[in-house]
Amino acid sequence: MRALLTVALALLIPAFARAEPEGLERWNETHREAAAELGGWVRTHPQAAAQLFDWDGHHPEKSRTFVTWAIERPRESIDVFVRSHPGWPEFDQIMERHRPAAEAFMAWARRHPRAAESLMNHPRGLEWAGHHLYADYWHLEQGK
Repeated sequence: MRALLTVALALLIPAFARAEPEGLERWNETHREAAAELGGWVRTHPQAAAQLFDWDGHHPEKSRTFVTWAIERPRESIDVFVRSHPGWPEFDQIMERHRPAAEAFMAWARRHPRAAESLMNHPRGLEWAGHHLYADYWHLEQGK
């Protein structure tokens, strides 16, 4: 019996490791208004969205910090965030090239704090949403 359990766990653990974090696949159903608005943001800013999704994929802790900061400091501008987080070259590039989009994303997080936090509580959650929920919006614009 113990050997059977060990074999079962050995087969299941890798599958769990590859699975989406629990609840992420239902994020857009749980947070319909926020999900629809984020989709609109992606359609309006496809190039910025592609960069932000990629940034989240490579730096999930930093993207979560950005969203949390935006929610916790609703009156602070994005410039304050940039000054208080030096040495983030990827984010600085997004800001330089897509400032209105970055500000609009920050405003989205502030309007929908529970949805934003829920998404960001999953490492690479924003990247996942970009590829699973909104891929058509930015891939088409990117010519992919």
